[in-house]
Amino acid sequence: MADAQVKIVKTVNFGSALGNRRSNVYYQIFDTLGTGSVARTNTGVYEMGSSTGIYGTQVSLAQSFSGSILWEVTGSNGNVVFASDEVELDTRIVRHLTDGQWQIDSSTKEMIFYQKDNTTEFARFSLFDRNDSASFEEVFKRTRK
Repeated sequence: MADAQVKIVKTVNFGSALGNRRSNVYYQIFDTLGTGSVARTNTGVYEMGSSTGIYGTQVSLAQSFSGSILWEVTGSNGNVVFASDEVELDTRIVRHLTDGQWQIDSSTKEMIFYQKDNTTEFARFSLFDRNDSASFEEVFKRTRK
């Protein structure tokens, strides 16, 4: 199954000296290996306010994407200014910890998290009391197994 897409807004602040240059602002997105995942484009780029030099765009990426966005703007003098920002998405962990059920196994003293289908195990944690002894009744700490 293909990785679901997540829409996020990314912004860059080039400063007011580079305001009103929307048609000269481009971005590219690269994964952690430097492979381009979004080719150089200025589609959807907008300026926040008037002559602020703060630009943004909405991008759609795989929910497990990790990489960087590379921004560029060409000034009125022809000089190109670059800026970059990290992009890290991994909403699977949060989704699985909140969508599916969880249960405490009293015999193993573990908390088990399930994916949305409530049968596929996602994570398992050992449970401990205030004395650092395994417990399911007076839990003060959990550690990932």
